Amino acid sequence: MDRSLDTSAPLAADLPDARRSEPQAPGTPTPVRAAPPPAADAAARHDPWLDLPLPDKLVAEATLGEADSRHLRALLHGLLKALELDRPACLKQLDALLRDIPPPLGPPAEIDTTGLQLTPFQAKDYDRYFRVNRLSSDTPAIAMVRSLVQTARAVTHLFERSHHLAPLQVRRQIDGFVCHTHLLARTFGLEPLA
Repeated sequence: MDRSLDTSAPLAADLPDARRSEPQAPGTPTPVRAAPPPAADAAARHDPWLDLPLPDKLVAEATLGEADSRHLRALLHGLLKALELDRPACLKQLDALLRDIPPPLGPPAEIDTTGLQLTPFQAKDYDRYFRVNRLSSDTPAIAMVRSLVQTARAVTHLFERSHHLAPLQVRRQIDGFVCHTHLLARTFGLEPLA
């Protein structure tokens, strides 16, 4: 079975239950929770963590400097070109794009649970389980593009190893990524992408 996950990280079943009150037997090693690996080599190792900006950090429109505009336009154009390729070539191109996007810096963002029926620990534990790295980025445009490329890469990898999926459904998902790419380009004032 083809697995793209980092098998050195413990599985959720291997992690201690935070609600458990009984002590562990003497001499039993304490399992360590999975934590995001260094972001610099995440793309190279096909790391399944997904970097997501906090919802209140998402922008409806943004004015970018000239250098950021060129960089994001090139990334979004590259994403569109990658989505036109066959799956193996698409995966290679998406990996190359991820290497060109600066990894998130700093610690994960604090999640505000005000009004939610969960504690901050539960919110963080939920994100750890689903391998989500919440960002409070000073560069939301880069963060939004990075999360789209990461998602496109993960889904394309799923398509590559799941040959039973209906071609029409696969095509619709790819079309959705194309639409999202154009939406980001409009949001950042980068249209047309050609």
